[in-house]
Amino acid sequence: MGVPYEPTDVLHADPTEATGTVTVGGAASGVLVGGLLTALSTEAGAGLPPLDGAILFLEHPLGGLRHVDRALTQLRRSGALQGLRGVALGQFFGFEDDPTASQDGGWKITDVLTEHFGGLGIPVLGGLPVGHRDRPATLPLGTEAVLDGTARTLTVAPAVT
Repeated sequence: MGVPYEPTDVLHADPTEATGTVTVGGAASGVLVGGLLTALSTEAGAGLPPLDGAILFLEHPLGGLRHVDRALTQLRRSGALQGLRGVALGQFFGFEDDPTASQDGGWKITDVLTEHFGGLGIPVLGGLPVGHRDRPATLPLGTEAVLDGTARTLTVAPAVT
């Protein structure tokens, strides 16, 4: 069960998370959308709503760098990342000390995420404490959010009920 959501929550990036060093400065606002990376990538081209003007939140449990790279490549090639205002990266559980890194040319999760998001020209914030770990924070998707890559925060408006 997640940590109770407080109205206008401010999540601070944790540099010790596997994605904690993936950051592109700047600020952006938009509707917060996203969730589990592989679930979203399977919808690309087959029902994923347009992400234009949105802040994309992604998280992923351990599944290997190849799975992450493949899912991000699917999103990029489908055109789903066009028009994004920002990217918020939560927990990519198990990638801190990935035992398969030697099989992946020495690449780490930060390399894969930077490769896909670093050149988009939008703010990117990694290290958010949301994902598949014990007692993760919860995020109300579909609400307005402000991502500040420089301040390393994601401010989320209250969920509308």
